[in-house]
Amino acid sequence: MSSPSSSRDLWRLIRTGRPSPVALTVAALAAMTSVAGTLWFPIQTKQMIDRFGQGGIELWPMLGLVAILAAAALLNALSAYLLARVGYQLVARLRQTLVEKLLRLPVASFDSESSGERVSRVVRDCESISELIARQTVNLLTGVLLLLGSIVVLLLLDVRLTLTLIGSIGAAFALMIPIAFLLDGLSRRIQDRTARFSGILTHIFQEIRLVKAFTAEPRERERSREEIEGLKLLGLRVARVNVLLEPLMSLAMTLAIIIILVYGAARVSAGEITVGTLTAFILYIFNVATPLMQLTHFTAELQKAKGASARIAAILLEDEEEARPGTVERVPGQVLEFQNVSFAYAGRNTTVLRGIDLRFEPGQTVALVGTSGSGKTTLLALIERFYAPSDGRILYGGRPIGEFGLRQWRGSIGYVAQNAPVMPGSVRDNIAYGLDGEFSDEQLRSAARRAGALDFIEKMPQGFDTALIEQGNNLSGGQRQRIAIARMFLRDPDILILDEATSALDSETEHQVKLALDELMQGRTNIIVAHRLSTVMHADRICFLDGGRISGMGSHLELLATHPHYARLVERQFRRPTEPELVAAP
Repeated sequence: MSSPSSSRDLWRLIRTGRPSPVALTVAALAAMTSVAGTLWFPIQTKQMIDRFGQGGIELWPMLGLVAILAAAALLNALSAYLLARVGYQLVARLRQTLVEKLLRLPVASFDSESSGERVSRVVRDCESISELIARQTVNLLTGVLLLLGSIVVLLLLDVRLTLTLIGSIGAAFALMIPIAFLLDGLSRRIQDRTARFSGILTHIFQEIRLVKAFTAEPRERERSREEIEGLKLLGLRVARVNVLLEPLMSLAMTLAIIIILVYGAARVSAGEITVGTLTAFILYIFNVATPLMQLTHFTAELQKAKGASARIAAILLEDEEEARPGTVERVPGQVLEFQNVSFAYAGRNTTVLRGIDLRFEPGQTVALVGTSGSGKTTLLALIERFYAPSDGRILYGGRPIGEFGLRQWRGSIGYVAQNAPVMPGSVRDNIAYGLDGEFSDEQLRSAARRAGALDFIEKMPQGFDTALIEQGNNLSGGQRQRIAIARMFLRDPDILILDEATSALDSETEHQVKLALDELMQGRTNIIVAHRLSTVMHADRICFLDGGRISGMGSHLELLATHPHYARLVERQFRRPTEPELVAAP
């Protein structure tokens, strides 16, 4: 069973979607009028049949019956459409709210759940709430009204026959309700498993080149097969529950009709009721049984929507990246300083950075080197404020960087990553990505020219308007890097971070990218991370990280003389091959 909190989550999310009161009112009125017509139909049928028994057949009463049915159907359709409209508008607002919330969450929030699972929350879970509002609400509204109205009319026609009808149908539904509640837990498990499956597929397709390069198709096929098989088994369990519900419903209808016919025929023979009254009771059987079935379906969908709303509400309650705006205006050209900074990722026992003291001076280049896992990337993440230090302070111009507005802070940082990610869109969109304002063609061309990207962009089919596919797979690595550098020229950051920016390039492309980077780095605070020591030798200072600590700092020549580990790395990367190695080389 769902907890009361999940019900509160559901109604709070519905209120968040701001459903239209006018549309809801009109839908309710149309539904009530439709129910009134449906309830009136058996009464008119009773009167018409009683008149037939007296030898009179009139055309207008028959046409009136048809008109009542047609009007009830049209009003029911209007009510259903209005509620569907409200439901889809509500879920659109809810999805927009959820997307905006996800974009405001810190990077750490995405470390605990895959992107595919988050996508499933926006798509599938919101869809469950939409299904409840857009489809099942009209069933609830018309079902309750029709059920109550039918019982009232039946009691007015004949109390004993009404109690017989309610007893026969109620006994069947008393068996159906426990079976219907089995759908609650199954629906939750299906939603969770679907979210996990979406996460797996998203990851596979994002890294399809890795999958194929390492011939990992069998592994991913098996992983997907397990999830698909799990979803199939859960689906079959739901199908078995539904298979039980449907025959019970048919049995309830059949038994109710037989009981009413037998008992009603006896009452007609005794002269206690008319044939018209018995006919009305037969028609009202459907007016009682159908709403009960609708309420059963509504209950199942309600349980599913409650589970979805609990997961959505959990995301909406997560702490956002910046709870308050910055209190200090950022002045460019200041010193960025780490003071005794330590950091450990949430949920992990290992401390990644330990007591880091480091200064990044304006106009200088500081290189971060060290083995993999030494903390270089984490240090960059702290500068970007993706995470906050566990201990110590990060200052800019003597002030904690948390005092600056997050958007303003990140807007002053330029980041060129190793894989130079590309977003779906045109070349123009990617160069201006994330930047405020409009940029002229000349500004774009100037940025591309300075990055060494203009020549290949102009050779593309539509130039700056050429569409780039997911992950930039229609570009080479060097082209992606130069588009990323062009973006930096347009952004004009105060602090420039180069994270293995040339490590995946061939020698010629690396040379071209380095020329562009040399111009880009002029007059900025530059932070370089690289495994290739040739790219950091000319830095003003080199910081050697080892196990999360700074084990050495100085120029290339200073570290070469004083830091044995650094000296060994230099020797390995720059030593000339010996004669046997030359002979053995292919």
